[in-house]
Amino acid sequence: MRQLWLVLLCAALLFAPSAAAAGAAVDRGIVLRVQPPRLGIRELDGSRKKFVINRATLITLDGHRVRLVRLRRGDVAEIDHAGRFVIAVRAFRP
Repeated sequence: MRQLWLVLLCAALLFAPSAAAAGAAVDRGIVLRVQPPRLGIRELDGSRKKFVINRATLITLDGHRVRLVRLRRGDVAEIDHAGRFVIAVRAFRP
């Protein structure tokens, strides 16, 4: 019986999709508004999106790690997120 549970547990772990791969998405656009802890962008298709940034989010500007307040309107941003959880923000200043 113990072996059966072990086999079932291994099979469940093997075939379960990872949380990051299941809902991961990337949005790209121009920064419209920075009001910590919020960030608003206009995407390439013209739509607007808002994100809530937390302390675990990795934010870079031109390859250097920065705080959210360093970003400003007009920066180009790429946001990696899984649902409402923002993983990383990569920004570039034109």
